Amino acid sequence: MRCTTPFSFALFGLSFILLAGCQNPPAYTSGSTINGASLAANTNAPSPAPAVVSAPVITPTPAPVAVVVASPAALPPVTIHLAGDSTVSNYASTTVQEGWGMELGQFFNDQVTVNNQAQGGANVQSFHNSGRWPAIINALKPGDYVLIQFGANDSGTAHGPVYPPQFVETLNAMADEVRAKGAEPIFVTPSAFFDWTPDGKENNARLAPYAAACYTAGEAKHALVDDLNARGVEWLNSIGKDTAAPFYLPNSQHVPDKAHFVKAGAVQMAKMVAGEIKRINSPLAAYLK
Repeated sequence: MRCTTPFSFALFGLSFILLAGCQNPPAYTSGSTINGASLAANTNAPSPAPAVVSAPVITPTPAPVAVVVASPAALPPVTIHLAGDSTVSNYASTTVQEGWGMELGQFFNDQVTVNNQAQGGANVQSFHNSGRWPAIINALKPGDYVLIQFGANDSGTAHGPVYPPQFVETLNAMADEVRAKGAEPIFVTPSAFFDWTPDGKENNARLAPYAAACYTAGEAKHALVDDLNARGVEWLNSIGKDTAAPFYLPNSQHVPDKAHFVKAGAVQMAKMVAGEIKRINSPLAAYLK
């Protein structure tokens, strides 16, 4: 947009008119995916757990931090490795179910590869003890990133529970192992459930302690936290239960599943993960489109 403001003055009997111009700065614009198998995730109610970690306060989305975006050709290739559960994992084309890891690559330029090793049914400890975690560690190159998201199964009963103090301990160990390879961990808080209070608000009671635990680990390891949980709660409350339902996977009774997504939901979650990368001013933001 251009704007001009005329003003005039007189000098030696002659009139002059000058124009002052202004112009808005231009907007900037800028993956491939490695498959990982998946299993069903547990969404049962959690076992009672000691209140060790307090939940974060959900606040309005902060303004994004300005990020200088380099030309993709000037950036070295990097891989984003994903450690997570069924809300993140890959699925076969024979199902409508998707994890957000399947959709993350579209928000980054061609210098980024997404290695999605997320596994359905995993909690943070079972994943750390599985073959998928060594697969990530062995594949790491200096400059790579590992996004780590758990909490859904850790807070459940069939696959856990892993209480917040042990959750933090395992995240800390994972961060150390990632950094030993010259890569950088980013803790991702668990994606919000399709779960509602009687007054029509998103019910985050089960996952909030695990979102808080991500911040505890982040502070201990000086690691960034991508707050997908907070952004998801905000989004669900802004659109309401009925509008949110089509984003979640319907069960056999056509009722939205508590945790899992169809494509539209996976895209929405991936978009929020990418938006958080920018907001927290991660160097990975230079690769965003």
